[in-house]
Amino acid sequence: MKVAVIGAGINGLVAAYELAKSGVKVVETYSNLIEFFELLGVDMNISDMSFSVSLDQGRGCEWGTRNGFSSLFAQKKNVLNPYFWQMIREIIRFKQDVISYLEELDNNPDIDRNETLGQFIKSHGYSELFQKAYLVPICASIWSCSSERVMGFSAYYILSFFHDQHLLQLFGLPQLLTVRWQSHIDKVKEELEKRGCQIRTNCEVNSVTTNEEGCTIDCIDGATDVYDGCIIAVRAPDSLRMLGKEATFDETRILGAFQYVYSDVFLHHDKTFLPRNPTTWCACNFLGTTNNRGCATYWLNIIQNLGDSKLPYLVTLDPPHTPEHTLLKWTTSHPVPSVAASKASCELYQIQGKRGIWFCGAYQGYGFHEDGLKAGVAAADGMLRRNCCILDNPKHMVPTWPETGARLLVTRFLKSFIQTGCIILLEEGGTIFTFQGTEKKCSLKVSLRVHNTQFYWKVATRAGLGIADAFIHGDISFVNKNEGLLNLFMIYVANRDLKASVKRGWWTPLLDLSSAKYFIGHVSNQNTLTQARRNISRHYDMSNELFSLFLDETMTYSCAIFKSEDEDLKDAQLRKISVLIKKAKISKKHHILEIGFGWGSFAVEVVKQTGCKYTGITLSEQQLAYAQLKVEQAGLQRNSLLAVSLHWQKMGFSSADERYDSHRQSTDFMREYIFPGGCLPALSRIISGMAAASRLCVVHVEEIGIHYYQTLRCWRNNFLKNKRQIRGLGFDDKFIRTWEYYFDYCAAGFKTRTFGDYQIVFSRPGNVATFGDPYNIVFSRSGNVEAFDDPYNGVPSAY
Repeated sequence: MKVAVIGAGINGLVAAYELAKSGVKVVETYSNLIEFFELLGVDMNISDMSFSVSLDQGRGCEWGTRNGFSSLFAQKKNVLNPYFWQMIREIIRFKQDVISYLEELDNNPDIDRNETLGQFIKSHGYSELFQKAYLVPICASIWSCSSERVMGFSAYYILSFFHDQHLLQLFGLPQLLTVRWQSHIDKVKEELEKRGCQIRTNCEVNSVTTNEEGCTIDCIDGATDVYDGCIIAVRAPDSLRMLGKEATFDETRILGAFQYVYSDVFLHHDKTFLPRNPTTWCACNFLGTTNNRGCATYWLNIIQNLGDSKLPYLVTLDPPHTPEHTLLKWTTSHPVPSVAASKASCELYQIQGKRGIWFCGAYQGYGFHEDGLKAGVAAADGMLRRNCCILDNPKHMVPTWPETGARLLVTRFLKSFIQTGCIILLEEGGTIFTFQGTEKKCSLKVSLRVHNTQFYWKVATRAGLGIADAFIHGDISFVNKNEGLLNLFMIYVANRDLKASVKRGWWTPLLDLSSAKYFIGHVSNQNTLTQARRNISRHYDMSNELFSLFLDETMTYSCAIFKSEDEDLKDAQLRKISVLIKKAKISKKHHILEIGFGWGSFAVEVVKQTGCKYTGITLSEQQLAYAQLKVEQAGLQRNSLLAVSLHWQKMGFSSADERYDSHRQSTDFMREYIFPGGCLPALSRIISGMAAASRLCVVHVEEIGIHYYQTLRCWRNNFLKNKRQIRGLGFDDKFIRTWEYYFDYCAAGFKTRTFGDYQIVFSRPGNVATFGDPYNIVFSRSGNVEAFDDPYNGVPSAY
């Protein structure tokens, strides 16, 4: 099928994109929007949407929202002005009135929607100041028309827009995402051309006619082409002009109901078009008079994130006179949200596809990019005869008072803590918080979706454990599902390690009661002999089947040693076992004791490779049963003895020496969720403890923690790939998210050298045979990642 898409706006480009995805040959004559731009990789900026009003050059009412109460009460007299306080109360009441009004109409489709905004305001008894200093300025700024025309707008249309765009509150307005210049146009064009679409530029369409052969497109340059179908993605009046005398009665009636307002637009530096008090300057600034005339000025420095400039970059619509320092002038248009247009939008289905022609444009919604995108998708789906799937606008999140305070605390902390990297919080409903550092140490960027405002309370009262709890319970998720959580940990570590962040530390929980609760819980898990068995059983005795779904075939639950990034996990685990055998210089004459043998992979390999005698001890009943079966299947039971013991000590993992004391005296995610009662000893404590309690000395140390990063990523991928089977074992989604958090938490720790994994060889004094090359020594500071640039080309060792 060959289809023409007429129009170069976002609605036409999206319609062409949807058709091209389905294999249709397209000729183009040059949240849904967020999801579309993310899919294409369009570079987006976060934009402020604050608002201010100034009447009679600041001599009347003047207020704004950008700087909180300092902007709201920029005129100090308003603190004692009863009319101003009445307006604030009415703004709060307005939200509930709007919600009730829309619910009534949506639940009763038989009720007509012909009421004007003026009729709604009059019936609800709003004051004159509410209209002149709040409602009319907002509407006039969006639709560029006089107050008289504003009051004639469709109440249902305007109030639906306010509700959908979350404009029903003074503060907490969502930030907007704006594309960087015309990057979205270039990205869509690039994608269309990749899919074989023909894009014609400078090709103005003169007429569109239909007959039995299809749709004929005549261009002003004389070119004529015939297509199987056509999508007209231009303004409604332009659509009627192209159709000319062939426009049907219904097409003329419905498309003719969409009227436009035209505005002169000036780009300039004239600060007289901003409120008198700079404290009230906002993204959008309405300057009006008491005789209901006014104009809107947009401050591009904060809308487009241009930064500070000597003179502000301003865009004013329909100013009363030409601004000083004008840089550029042009004309734009916007559909008028009249009652007739609101009614016509409900009747568009009557003309869509009737003659092989579909119509789409922002006029079918509120007149913005998102509406153009929705219309383009709907037109393409209609042409393809498939169900149209449009995402609903998410409901704006309204936190409770405690959550509001917690959000303020968390966002203020992140603003001061993040010195490098970037963290973006995307709340459902549109609110966006961005925290970006200026240091170049870390270039990572993480976008975190907040689904529940309890997230802020959990973080404020439980710090790192609060983040874990929020992720486990689905309060947050990540745009980058594969590396988002991992990168969040990496950004935290990078900022923790900066000198500027050392004094601030991480976080002190808000409530002492919360801290006490976790301290008591940690103490209750201390390792007495009885408690140790219980703690270990909680992790290792969950299910052998569970561990088999993410470990390799050897069932080795420890760090592998990789030769390359894409090496198979099983091969890397077998290499690690061979390295251990070689370092310990095990031979057939030896009798090996392994304390904590896991599922028996080392037991099988060491006996197979050397023929030695082997004894293994574990606290896990399930591991014992599995390992015994494995040894029997390998025919090695004569050389091996496996048993359960009450005494167990494991050495390997290590925390950094400088953080060991704080680690030992506190609790964290690992000890709360994964290894209750666990503790990562510092390397210095292991060595000093061995020196104090025995005559053994260290003859070899090798740090292989960077390989644990890759091991954990393999386990995570296997685990998430087998989620369906894990659920079949009786584990729920919270359990799955807990382990996903566990894998990424540890992977980030090992990649940043926050955690270490040491292979240590002890020997009796005078055992000369254990020494290798005494000159091959590498020393490194804790956390010195540069010392481990290539983990596959040897690992720094100390002999």
